Amino acid sequence: MKIQLNDRELARIQQPVKGRGGFQTLLRRIQKNINGNTLDASVSDIEKLVRYSFEYGQGGFQEQVKTAAVPRTR
Repeated sequence: MKIQLNDRELARIQQPVKGRGGFQTLLRRIQKNINGNTLDASVSDIEKLVRYSFEYGQGGFQEQVKTAAVPRTR
C-alpha cells in the first residue's frame, strides 16, 4: 500500500526513535519504507499503526504517527 505523505506527516514520522518496544520496532520499519514522500507499507503494518496510535493511550510515539494515520483510516 503506497501512501503519499505531506511534509508535516513526513517530518513527524521521521523523528528519531528511542527504545525497543513493539511500537518503536514498527515505527523503525515504517521509516525504512519511506521513499521521498511516499510510504510503502503492508496492510498489516497499517493496521498495527492505527491500533498502536489509538488503542494504547497517549504518548510521544502515538502522537508522532497519528498525524499520518488519521486521514488514511477515515
